[in-house]
Formats: sequence, C-alpha cells, structure tokens
Amino acid sequence: MVEFVAEAVSVEVQVRSDGEVRPLAFSWRGRGYQIESWGRHGVEVRDGRSLHCYLVQTPGGDTWELGQDTETAQWLLMRHWAVRHRAI
Repeated sequence: MVEFVAEAVSVEVQVRSDGEVRPLAFSWRGRGYQIESWGRHGVEVRDGRSLHCYLVQTPGGDTWELGQDTETAQWLLMRHWAVRHRAI
C-alpha cells in the first residue's frame, strides 16, 4: 500500500565529485531515517513543479520517494511504501 505524503522534510545529502546529489538521511515528523539503499532517480514534473526525485529504502525495507524542487531547493517526502502493508 502506498501512502501519498507531499510534506516538507529535511535531508542530509552527499555531493559527489561529479556534482550529483545523493540523499543519505532525512527527518520527517520529528523522526530521523537513515537511507540504506538507492533506486531510480530523475527529474519529474508534478503539479507544475519540476522535482529531482529519488527512490530510497531505509533499514527494515520501507521504500520512500524524496523530491527536491529544482526552483526552491526544498525537499519533499512524496510517497511511502511501508513493509507492514505489503501483501504476501
């Protein structure tokens, strides 16, 4: 089950030597999350906003989509797929 969130989050990033940004951790609703693995990333347009979107996983297997607004640099938590909601 996917949860659509679209809430502001703070994100710790690593800027790689080629200039690419890689999220390492984020805070949401007063709780911190370490990122364990990374999936696809790219630029998408949503609600008229251009976002750099990153699909990441945290320990325990939850999957998250983080987006950084290309105009304001603000980070958003876009979606969350919780392990506990997955069907077998």
